[in-house]
Amino acid sequence: MNHNRQLGYCVGILQPNEVTFTSFVPPKMGEFVVISYTEGGREVRVLGMVSHIERFDRFLPEDNNPAHVESMRKIYNINGLFKARATLLGEMKERRLERLKYPPMPGAQVFSAPPELLREIFGAEDELSSARVGTLLTSPEVEVGVDINQIVSRHLAVLAVTGGGKSNAVAVLLEEIARRNGTVLVIDVHGEYLNSDFRNGRGKVVTNVIDTQIDLQNLSASDIAAMCNIDYEHSSRQYYVMMELVKCVKEKRRKTTVMNAADVDPFSPEPLPRKPFIDDLIDTLHDLIAHRRGGKSDNDLEEIPCDFVNTTRPDELIGTYIRLMNLKSKIGDRLKDNVPSFVEILGRRGIGKINVLDLRGLDYEAMDVIVSHILLNALKERKRWVQEREGLLPVPILVVVEEAHIFAPKGASTKTKYALSKVAREARKFGLGIVLVSQRPKGLDENVLSQMNNWIIMRIVEPEDQRHVQRASETLSAELLQYLPALNPGEAILIGPFVRVPLLVKFRLSSARKGGHDINAVEEWMKLGS
Repeated sequence: MNHNRQLGYCVGILQPNEVTFTSFVPPKMGEFVVISYTEGGREVRVLGMVSHIERFDRFLPEDNNPAHVESMRKIYNINGLFKARATLLGEMKERRLERLKYPPMPGAQVFSAPPELLREIFGAEDELSSARVGTLLTSPEVEVGVDINQIVSRHLAVLAVTGGGKSNAVAVLLEEIARRNGTVLVIDVHGEYLNSDFRNGRGKVVTNVIDTQIDLQNLSASDIAAMCNIDYEHSSRQYYVMMELVKCVKEKRRKTTVMNAADVDPFSPEPLPRKPFIDDLIDTLHDLIAHRRGGKSDNDLEEIPCDFVNTTRPDELIGTYIRLMNLKSKIGDRLKDNVPSFVEILGRRGIGKINVLDLRGLDYEAMDVIVSHILLNALKERKRWVQEREGLLPVPILVVVEEAHIFAPKGASTKTKYALSKVAREARKFGLGIVLVSQRPKGLDENVLSQMNNWIIMRIVEPEDQRHVQRASETLSAELLQYLPALNPGEAILIGPFVRVPLLVKFRLSSARKGGHDINAVEEWMKLGS
C-alpha cells in the first residue's frame, strides 16, 4: 500500500490497545498512524491515533547542568528524538476495524496514515444518513461525517466553554438535517436561532419560529404552581391552595359551559364571552379571600365548588393570590386561552422544518414547565404513532435543548430533568432524540448527561468540568481528556456510535446561523460619535 511518511518503529513493551514508538520526524497529536508488520506469513496493518508525544535526547538526561548543555550544543545540533504513544483502534480489514487480540510485533514500522486510507475507513456506509460536519483536525483534506440516525436514537451532548463553537456545531448539524427534510425543535433560550436560514434539499427556507403562547387550561395544577414558583417542599400550603383552586375553577367553567350551551341561539352559534383562565383563577381567589375574611365577594360563592376555603388560613390564600398576580404581571401577554399546544403546532405546521421555540423573556420556572410539557407530550405522541399509527407526530423528532444546565441542573429537581431522563430511557424505539447543549458541564446533572451516548466535546478548560464529563462518558479516555484545553474554537472531539472511532474534528462554519456572535462593544460606542 502507498503509505505517507514513515514516522518510526515500535519499541518497548507493546499492548493490544497501545504502542510506543520513537521517531526522528515529529508526529502530531491526534494524528492517525498505521502500524505495519508481517506475522504468520501475512501483512498486518493496524490503525492507531497519536495520544502522547515527548521529545528527548539521550545525551542530555534531566539532571544535566546548564554548562554541560551549553558545551553539548557547541559540539552538535541537538534535535532530539520523538517518543510517542498511539492508541490502537483496530486491525484494518477492508473498511472494518477489528480489535487486536494480542500486541503488534516489536520493531513494527509506523507510518502516517495517508488521506486516501482515512477516506476509506471513515467514509459513510450510508451517504443519506451521514452529515458532513467538517474535516479531520490533522488531515484537513479528509471530510468527516456523523450518522444522523445514531444521534436521533442514542442522543447527543454538545459541550464547550463560551466561545468554543458549540452553537456553530449545532447549526451545522441542523443544516444537514434540514437538507434531509428532518424535523427538529430547538429550545432557544436567548434567541440565537431566530434569524437562521436553514434550507431543505430544494433550497427553500424551513426555519419556523414558534411564539410562546401558553394555555393554562392545558396544564396541570402542579405545572401552574411551578410557574408561580410554588413547590410542595417549601410552600406546601400554597401548593395545596393552588391544587384545589385550579380544580374548582375548572369545574365551575365546565358547569358554566354546559348551561351556556343550552342558551345559545341556533342562528348565532357564537360562544358567550368568558374571561381568560388566569383572570378566572385570580378573581375566584379574590372572592374566596373576601369570603374567608367575612366580607362580601363579587360573585355568588354558592355556585363555586371551593369547599377547601373553610380549612385554609387567609394568609395562605393571599400568598397564592400574590403569586398568581406576579405570574400575570410577568407573562400575561403570553397567556392565551384555547391556543393549540406546542406539540399540536409542531405536528400541524412544523413537520420537515427546523422549528425554533422562542423562550426569550420567560423566567426559569415558566421555561421548565413548557419544556417538560413538550418533551413528555412529544414522547406520548411518538409512542401513539409507532404503536397505533395515530397521533400528532408522524415522523421522528430531534429536540435540541440549549442551556441544558438550566433545565437539568446538578443537585436540584426540575420537571424538565425528569422529562429528559424519561425520554432518554424510553424514546429510542420511538424516534424522539435529544441534543443537550451546555457551556457548564459541571452544572449539568450527571445522570442525564450519562444517558447521552454521542458526544461533541469542544474546548473545556476547567478541571472540574473535564472530570464531570469524563465521569459521565464511559468512552472519554484520559488521553482524549488532555486535548480539551488545547482545542481552538470550532475544534472538537467526537465520541460515540455516530462515528466509527473517536475523532478530532474541525467543524465547518454554518452558513445558516446568523445570530450568536459576540457584540463589538467598541464599534457600538464609536457609532455615537458619527
